[in-house]
Amino acid sequence: QQQQQQQQQQQQQSKLELIKEHENKRKRPFAVDLKKMMYGFGDMEPPLPETVDVVDDIVCEFIGRLTESAAALAAKRGKKDKLATEDVLFLVRKHPKMYFRAKELIRLDKEIKRASKLTDDHVNTLGGKKPAPP
Repeated sequence: QQQQQQQQQQQQQSKLELIKEHENKRKRPFAVDLKKMMYGFGDMEPPLPETVDVVDDIVCEFIGRLTESAAALAAKRGKKDKLATEDVLFLVRKHPKMYFRAKELIRLDKEIKRASKLTDDHVNTLGGKKPAPP
């Protein structure tokens, strides 16, 4: 009986080690930015890696679910192969902070693209030479 308990404990221990190993290998796409944001919101410098991992999991899950919902919405509109910003805006419309932040980011993206195009056009009028950096 005691031997069976020891075997079960060893099996559980090896399962936990495999889970930890998998978690350590998993990419954390937002970890660098999350650390900075967490510190900015009052966490210690640097935040605990476990905390960053949990927040990263939450962010990834949120983005995944939002993307899946937007894809389903696009499919209903007959656009199975392409998401539109309107799909995401529709999904966050009842969350004013998210909605207005998304609108602001879309506006800024358009502004940056317009400024980049103007810069490219200006470079082209100079004969393809980019101005020397200051």
